[in-house]
Amino acid sequence: MGTLNEFAKNNTVRSGYTAWRDKTPENTKAWVEAVEGYRSGLSISVIVKWLKSEHSCPLSYHTIRTQLNDSK
Repeated sequence: MGTLNEFAKNNTVRSGYTAWRDKTPENTKAWVEAVEGYRSGLSISVIVKWLKSEHSCPLSYHTIRTQLNDSK
């Protein structure tokens, strides 16, 4: 068995994950608006409902909350 660093050097598989907010310009705009709303004092529950209903955001409540908190 090798070390993690040796394994990583030889592993050419890379994740193709793209964050929801980076998938389209519309998603990016909605996310920026959500962050600005959060910073201005809007509640997370309102922001989550708006992202999910108006922008079909597939992220969970917990994920959105965590990412908004990280944006402060």
